[in-house]
Amino acid sequence: MLGKLIKHETRATSRIFLPLYGALLILTIFTKLVMAIGAPDFFSEAASNNNNVAEIILGISFTLYFVLIIGICVMTLVMIIQRFYKNLFTDEGYLMFSLPVKTWELVLSKLLVGMIWSAVCTVMIVLTFFIFSLGAFSMMELSQTIRSAYSMFYLQTGMELNLFMAELIIFILVETVASILMIYVSIAIGQLFNQHRIVAAFGAYIVITIAMQIIMSIAMAVFAIGNLENMVLNGSEAMTTVQWLINGSTALNVVLGIGFYYVTHTIMKKRLNLE
Repeated sequence: MLGKLIKHETRATSRIFLPLYGALLILTIFTKLVMAIGAPDFFSEAASNNNNVAEIILGISFTLYFVLIIGICVMTLVMIIQRFYKNLFTDEGYLMFSLPVKTWELVLSKLLVGMIWSAVCTVMIVLTFFIFSLGAFSMMELSQTIRSAYSMFYLQTGMELNLFMAELIIFILVETVASILMIYVSIAIGQLFNQHRIVAAFGAYIVITIAMQIIMSIAMAVFAIGNLENMVLNGSEAMTTVQWLINGSTALNVVLGIGFYYVTHTIMKKRLNLE
């Protein structure tokens, strides 16, 4: 049943995102063509006066590109909030909770689809950057640059770049999951109130954020004081400190994510208060 929930949720949200990503891809290709054909010296101080029209078009295209990027990122966040709240805590919740599914499946389906669209958003942004960079360097130059970066990183830190990148990616994934679950638990807490639920949910989010910031600030201050010398004087030991920070933050986010999920699940299962 979880698969069916994910499939339905993906179909419902793809109607919003697929046109946006299609527009972003088309706009990126168009902008790249204008850069390559009409205004190759757009970023140069010695740009030709004969390219004024092309430069104007390129300026408009870049403006639309950044607006669309921001819009897609904001829409992803809005979708995560709106789909969870509207489907589970408004009139639609009566239908959702009448389905032969468990509460954890409802929460997990929303979480996974939110993660999917967050990942797609990131991939699309990276893809557009790659399209813009086409022609700026050859694949051989790119390969040499990557190999040089790996070698330099190892010489400076004594650590393989692949390992560091893997730890960083895991941190980002866990951080994203914890952030989404924090939104969910705030909404769940907000629905405990009979009135002004959205305000209550926002207030719960602010309180949780402040509490987390205080805890993180204290932990970071204690950790930094104890490792300040390593961070300043020794490259390999500094990287070890950075690893501890990343992995420690990952572990903390795992704990917080589990806590957020547990509270959300408990409220939905035992204290559900639909409109």
